[in-house]
Amino acid sequence: MIPQYPTPQSADKKPSGSFWRHLGLGAGGAVENSLQNAPGGMVNPIYVVGLGVSPVIVGIALAVPRIWELLLDPIIGVVSDRTQSRFGRRLPYLACGLLGSLLFFVALWWAPTGWSKESIGIWFIVTAFLFYTCYSFFAIPYAALTIEATEAGPDRIGVMTARSAMGNLSAIVISWLYWFCQRDWFPSPVIGMRWVGLVFGIIVTFCGFIVILTTVRSGLHLHSRHEGSVPIAKGSYRRILALGPMRRILVALLSIMIGFTLVGHLGFYIFAFHACGGDLKKAALIGAVKATVVTLVAVIACPLIGAGAKRFGKDPIFKGLIISGVFSSLSMWWLITPINPYLSMISDLGVSVSLAGFWLLMPAYLGDISDYYERTTGQSCQGILSALTGNAVKIGASASLLLTGYILILCGFHAEMPHETMTRPIFNMRILYAVVPSIGLVISYIAMRGFRCALEVKSEKGSAP
Repeated sequence: MIPQYPTPQSADKKPSGSFWRHLGLGAGGAVENSLQNAPGGMVNPIYVVGLGVSPVIVGIALAVPRIWELLLDPIIGVVSDRTQSRFGRRLPYLACGLLGSLLFFVALWWAPTGWSKESIGIWFIVTAFLFYTCYSFFAIPYAALTIEATEAGPDRIGVMTARSAMGNLSAIVISWLYWFCQRDWFPSPVIGMRWVGLVFGIIVTFCGFIVILTTVRSGLHLHSRHEGSVPIAKGSYRRILALGPMRRILVALLSIMIGFTLVGHLGFYIFAFHACGGDLKKAALIGAVKATVVTLVAVIACPLIGAGAKRFGKDPIFKGLIISGVFSSLSMWWLITPINPYLSMISDLGVSVSLAGFWLLMPAYLGDISDYYERTTGQSCQGILSALTGNAVKIGASASLLLTGYILILCGFHAEMPHETMTRPIFNMRILYAVVPSIGLVISYIAMRGFRCALEVKSEKGSAP
């Protein structure tokens, strides 16, 4: 029999100031996306092409911190779930992680001049390790906060919509970073990234402080919308992991991360050396323009996806987005072409909207599990849920990043290769770039197909996990 726990007092009230509260909490999506993707997006043009560091060393530098986070994230999640302070459960960790992330993000691009390539590679490994450690102290409490501070249904979908939209807006800025680095203001893109990275880091940190300000002004750091819950009990990590719906989410996250991270870095080489004939400045400009248009469409799509999920349910919207993403990814084989580099925007649009919907709806699915667990046990578990999903993302990312340098070598690429001799490497890259993400999307579709049924069966049995 399911234990009866008190319903949170705020559960029957309509959240006040919903639009601005949603936007304020969702501003953290810009921090998440920026800190997660900007280093990976800039490392190849700056460290591999600009500084001549081995892509294998770069892959290790990006992968090792993510492996470390597999151990760190559950600790952060459990500790933040159990923390009781005058600033609430999440804010102390979120604020410290935000400031530390700014410091080490800037340090990533300030490798000392005159060092050997191997020494520069070590610099990147160390600073990346410290950067991603600080990032975890922001990301895990923030993801927990977006669940803890919202109610199931339109309120939570609204926050997740704002979070996804802000993440996509930050992607526009990321797409222009390399273009700014190549301006004549700087002696080289490597030097340019030092100053561009500093300005970018400050802007991202400001978005994080908007989350903190919104949380404090709304009182959510002291009184969440789950204030009837109690801290998580020992052993709950394993019990949550044993839930069938939770495992489905983890499989979906793993497949998406592996599918796109494993070959995502190939896009820079395919576009620069195939579509643009080795003209890096042309590739940077066209790539930034394409990314801006595509991301703006994804931002516009976010509220439409959210509205569709509210009206028709999450499942049919999710399935439609995944199917669209599969066909869009496969079409990149034909549409990334020197005939017209802008044609690839068609494929990019489909993939971008598909992924925007995926990252919008995943936290909402996670909220369903959080509500179920709290309803049946009375325990708050948002931190652990964030850690579990964070682990899935990082397992997929770290495993893939470890292989990225080897994939370049396997394709036949090396940094000193003239672009005229890249025909065979580029051909191999194009096959992988079109097919591998499609496989990841298909696996995600299969995994989430039975989510709702599995959760309903679990609820009908009336047993706590």
